[in-house]
Amino acid sequence: MLASAQQERLTNVQIGQQAPEIVMSSPTGEVLRLSQLKGKVVLVDFWASWCRPCRLDNPFVRATYHRYKNQLFTNGEGFAVFSVSLDRQGGLAPWKAAIAKDSLDWKWHVGAVEDGQNAAAEEYGAKFIPTNAIIDGTGKIIGKDLHGEALTQLLESIVDKDPVKLEAFRKKQAADAKSAARSAKKKK
Repeated sequence: MLASAQQERLTNVQIGQQAPEIVMSSPTGEVLRLSQLKGKVVLVDFWASWCRPCRLDNPFVRATYHRYKNQLFTNGEGFAVFSVSLDRQGGLAPWKAAIAKDSLDWKWHVGAVEDGQNAAAEEYGAKFIPTNAIIDGTGKIIGKDLHGEALTQLLESIVDKDPVKLEAFRKKQAADAKSAARSAKKKK
């Protein structure tokens, strides 16, 4: 028998295939879809509040998110984390507390604490946590179970370094920020 560190952690998905859709509820009850992040590079992160290795990995996941969230990639604009909690039925309070305590400050948190049926974990074949899948802007899986330096190396390898594309991306970000500010001002 293989040690758990050597066992495949995501058994139902393979590098190169389109990532299966995930549609689940956030801690506030909002239904979130992985496909809402199409166009971005996404880390689908399987974890739980009770999982010590997951909690030890969270500071790195958070730092990676902040380092790459506004980055242009060769096949994606920006980086997002789509966190899939494997907290058990009735585990809403510890899940929310872990998100707050670990400062996981992105919107994309989903779990199955209401009924305990985690469709994403089943669809992806999440056998051990922490684990993850990295998805490019087209929705294709480009990495599995990458942590620490291995995740950083993958992301660095797909950062777009074309100065013309980078300038256009920065201008688009500035225009989007201005538009968002105007919209927020109108709502007041």
